[in-house]
Amino acid sequence: MKNRIILILFLLSTFFLLKCVKNEKILLENNLQGVQHLGIPVHDIEQSKAWYTEKLGFSVVHEPTVPTEEGNIKVAFLKKSDMTLELYQLVGESLNEIKTRGHGHIDHFAIDVLDIDKALKDVLDAGAVLDESTPDEPKTIDVFWSKGVKYITIKGTIGEKVELNQRLDLDKSRRKENLSGWSHLGIPVTDLKKSKNFYHQFGFKEIMYAEIPTGNESIKASMMEKDGFVIELYQMFGESLAEISIRKDGHIDHIALDVIDIDKAYQELQEADFEILEDAPVYLDFWDNGVKYFNIRGPDGEKLEFNEKINP
Repeated sequence: MKNRIILILFLLSTFFLLKCVKNEKILLENNLQGVQHLGIPVHDIEQSKAWYTEKLGFSVVHEPTVPTEEGNIKVAFLKKSDMTLELYQLVGESLNEIKTRGHGHIDHFAIDVLDIDKALKDVLDAGAVLDESTPDEPKTIDVFWSKGVKYITIKGTIGEKVELNQRLDLDKSRRKENLSGWSHLGIPVTDLKKSKNFYHQFGFKEIMYAEIPTGNESIKASMMEKDGFVIELYQMFGESLAEISIRKDGHIDHIALDVIDIDKAYQELQEADFEILEDAPVYLDFWDNGVKYFNIRGPDGEKLEFNEKINP
């Protein structure tokens, strides 16, 4: 009798769990297509273009300008494999504000490498400089994925952190080029559960969770994936956690997600009571037929852009 009751309770709990999962609403479903680009405001766009092309092998694919009353905002889209960066040089007081920034809500982006020692030698030979967070040699995190990762961080022209990341569980035969493609985007958070729930609304799923022992505490990390794009959410502790809570927009300013219908996306997120930074989707004369975009804020203030490339 006791076993029958346990079985019935198990079946009921499973039924209600499946029902909740089935009825769970994913925002922008069939509209959100994945990552489009990573936005980095720069002090000197020519210097930054040269750094990414010469040291990391990016190619410039599009260079529009945005006219303003204070002058033209210079923009450059750079591409390498499945990664697209948007570098932009603002004007006037906005440019001065960019020069005062440090590391912000979005802390780093990581490039996938097959052989980190070779990748590190190549970028150092090209003149790159190591970031203070990894000043000597690649570090290893054994608890990530099934076999661990090795990583090291270099410093961009405005201090942005670019991580080289080698997953030790992946077969090196997956491609020929050593340094190529997204690994992940790093976002430090103050409440990991809250941030995971936020990104889960947009269809991101947790594909890895790990705790990194550090003294008497642990750094909690979650890898959230959608359409092959991975966001690393990680919660520090102590003074590091307190510092994260006062960050503002930083060297890496925003991540842009690709949508099919920007107006529908705007209406849906407005009705869902998100903090939208624009009064309506903004048109820019980019690419062949223009783009429309708007931004929202994440749980720790990180900026997410939704962007539609307009078809003819």
